[in-house]
Amino acid sequence: MTISRTRRLIDVQTHREAFGWVQERLAQAGLLRGKTIAVDATTLEGNAAMRSIVHRDTGETYREFLTRLARASGIRTPSRQALARLDRRRKKKGSNKEWANPADPDAKITKMKDGRTYLAHKSEQAVDMAAGAIVAVTIQGADQGDTTTIKTTPGGPPGRRWRAKWLTR
Repeated sequence: MTISRTRRLIDVQTHREAFGWVQERLAQAGLLRGKTIAVDATTLEGNAAMRSIVHRDTGETYREFLTRLARASGIRTPSRQALARLDRRRKKKGSNKEWANPADPDAKITKMKDGRTYLAHKSEQAVDMAAGAIVAVTIQGADQGDTTTIKTTPGGPPGRRWRAKWLTR
């Protein structure tokens, strides 16, 4: 059973208590050492469409925004193709500071590995390498790099501090 499926079946508080209980048992048995923690991240597509994003300041949709830009540039009744052409020429189109999705406000605009732009989340899992046990699972903003988010992903036995260590392939 996957972590995401388990999270859907039980409420968050129960999941946290069960996860903490398992960690405490592992620590009491001396299995969690916290000496080497590996963090793996994966980008997950959000449950929201890019076409439904709205401007944070004005509340207008992306299509309304493009139509306003087209009219300002002299196109009276812009067609869908004209809007696409106008949009292709623009630089820095999708800024998380300017745009949000009302259905999934935590999703961030990000470029996926295949080059397409989506609203997404980033899941990070911290694993104690000695025990092979997952010690933390967090959701981060997909627009943040791994070197930024690793500092906020907890790990290791309860009450023990750990230092981020980069493992290279």
